[in-house]
Amino acid sequence: MGGTKILAQAFDEKLKVVDEAKRPTKIGRGEKGFLEELYAIIDSFFHKGIKGIGVAVPGIVDIHKGLLIKAPHLPTGRNFPLRELLKKRYKVPVQVDNDVNAFLMAEKERPELRKYPNLVAVMVGTGVGGAIASKGELLYGKNGYAGEVGHMIISKNTDLKSLEENTSGHFIGAIAKGLGYSGVDARSLEELLKKKSPAGRKILDSMVQSLGIGLSNLNLILNPDAFILGGSIYRVFLSREKKKLMEIIKKHSLDGTSPPLIDANPKSTVAKGVVMPLLK
Repeated sequence: MGGTKILAQAFDEKLKVVDEAKRPTKIGRGEKGFLEELYAIIDSFFHKGIKGIGVAVPGIVDIHKGLLIKAPHLPTGRNFPLRELLKKRYKVPVQVDNDVNAFLMAEKERPELRKYPNLVAVMVGTGVGGAIASKGELLYGKNGYAGEVGHMIISKNTDLKSLEENTSGHFIGAIAKGLGYSGVDARSLEELLKKKSPAGRKILDSMVQSLGIGLSNLNLILNPDAFILGGSIYRVFLSREKKKLMEIIKKHSLDGTSPPLIDANPKSTVAKGVVMPLLK
């Protein structure tokens, strides 16, 4: 579930997608309208013998109680009892988790990644999210927000202090403005880069440098076997800059090395990751 759409996928016991549907989130109608849309999309699947429901959201989740502690892009307020509402209505097991945690849950099962028990996922899109796996298990932390790397402070000398503010799609205009360019968004940045504009290159270099510093900090703290990188802004702009990112990580590491930077698999969907615990 996101701030603009709800994507539902039905899986069989082998985690193969057998059906899919989308609906708008309709956050403007408040909590009641949001629940109506969520119930409508789940109802549309229930003639197919659904045995459990997994829900992934952008925000802080108490996975033990199934509460949305804080989901800024959804009209649910704090400590929203999503799991209990769904269990009461549908009478099946329900799993609720953060969207990037769910994504890493699916990613770490890729055959080529099973040799890496310690992973950090960083997703750069409209915002920046993250997740951490240690010895194959997801880390949640005391209050459920371990891995929220987008809020990590990487600068003190500008108004844009966090990793998210220096790399994500939502802040491209502010990043460009700080460099002396106005009226730039993700679409126009793409055009600037196609035209080999110095302005576009300068904006992109700033984003690369910021992401590299963020990854360097994570490497120093967690020293993972590999980084998994994804998200719309990463795919369009930053994935082509992996060599530069690795150079920054190596420069700041203690031994001159960098973990592999592995692109996320688009088939490792968030929905798949959030239902996997239901099959255990």
